[in-house]
Amino acid sequence: MRRTTFGTFSVLAVALIFAAACVPAPPQPATGINPNSAPRAGEAAYAQHGPFEVGVTTLQMSDRNVEVWYPVNPEDIGTAPRDEYFIRDYVSAAFDQLLPAEVNPPFVTDATRDVPASDGGPFPLVLFSHGFASYRTQSTSLTTHLASWGFVVISPDYLERGLRSVLGEPPASPRADATIADEAISLIRSENLSAGGLLEGRVDSTSIYPIGHSAGGGTSLRLLERADVHSVIPMASGYSMLSQLNGSLTLPPGKSIAWIGGVKDGIAAIADIRRGFDYTPGERKLIEISGAGHNNAFTDICEIGEGGVAALALSTGIPIPSSLLALGDNGCKVPPFRDSPDVWPEVRHFVTAELRYRSGLDAQPVGLGDQVLTSFDDIARYRHNP
Repeated sequence: MRRTTFGTFSVLAVALIFAAACVPAPPQPATGINPNSAPRAGEAAYAQHGPFEVGVTTLQMSDRNVEVWYPVNPEDIGTAPRDEYFIRDYVSAAFDQLLPAEVNPPFVTDATRDVPASDGGPFPLVLFSHGFASYRTQSTSLTTHLASWGFVVISPDYLERGLRSVLGEPPASPRADATIADEAISLIRSENLSAGGLLEGRVDSTSIYPIGHSAGGGTSLRLLERADVHSVIPMASGYSMLSQLNGSLTLPPGKSIAWIGGVKDGIAAIADIRRGFDYTPGERKLIEISGAGHNNAFTDICEIGEGGVAALALSTGIPIPSSLLALGDNGCKVPPFRDSPDVWPEVRHFVTAELRYRSGLDAQPVGLGDQVLTSFDDIARYRHNP
C-alpha cells in the first residue's frame, strides 16, 4: 500500500512539475494612462451613494427573469417603499416546503420599484453575473450603488448554476452563460427602443461592461470575446493554472481587467486572482481586500437574516451538503472576516471608479491612484499597470 501511495504521489508530482514547465511567462505590462498622474488620483469619490436615486424593474426573458437597476432623479422617487427581496423565492419548491413559514427574512435594497427613469442618459450598460448556488439579486448592495452613479445594470438569472438548480430544480433546457448574457443584452436594447417604455432612450449599449462574482466572474471573462466588450471586472474569481494550460479561458490582449479578491477567501484562492492579474496582457488592476472572504465584500448574502444565508439554513435543522454551506458561509463569520457594510465601500469605490473611467463618464481615472488607499482600512494590496 505504501508503494502504491508513494507511486501515485510521484506521478502527481511529476505531472505538476511538467505542467509548471509548460506555463508561459507572463506578458509585458500594458501601457496607458497612469492613474497616479490623474488630477483626482487620491479622491475616494465613489465610496458613498451617488447623485441619482435608483429604480428597479424585472423583465421577462424567454425562460427566466432579468433584474434591471437604473438612475432616477431624486425628485421623482416619490413615497414608495424601498424594494425588498426574499431568499426563499429563489429556492426549489421541494426545499421551500421544508422551510418553516417564519423563515423568510427580507433584504431591503436601495432601489424603488418601477419609478420613472432619469432622462439624464443614455447611461452605460453594466452586465452583472451572479455566482454558483446563487441568484440574480445577490449583490444589490453593489448594483444599486452603480445605478446611483449613472449606470443601467442588468442581472439575469443563470438558472443552470443558480440556487434553485443546486437544490434539485434545474431548468428544463439548460443554456450556456454567454447565450444567456446575449439574450439579456438584446432584451435591454429592445427596451431602449420601446416607445413609451420605462427605459426608452435611457440605455447606451454601444459597449457592454461585464462584472461578476465567483462563477459570474468567469462569465465576465468569457465575454471578453465579444467585440462590444473592452473591459471586465471579475470579483472573487481567479485564473487557474489548469484553465491556462487547457485553454478553457483566454485573456485577450488589448482589453482591460480589474481583479478584485479577498485575502481570506476560502473558495477563490487569492493566488489564482493574482495569477489572473499577472497574465492579463491588457491594462490591469489587482485589488486585494484584507477583511474579505468569498461573500461579505461582494454580495448581500452575509446580511440576510441573522448571520447570513448559511446560518439561516442551519437554524432550520434541514440537512444541507457541507460544501454548499461552506460556499454560502465563507466571509460571513465575524471575526475573522469584517461585517459586509465595513467592506462594501472599498468594492463600491473601485468598481464604480473603474467602470466610470472605462465607460467615458470620467475622462481621466478618478480615485484609482495609490493615494486613495489612505481612505480605506481594508485594502491589503493594490497593483496596477499602468
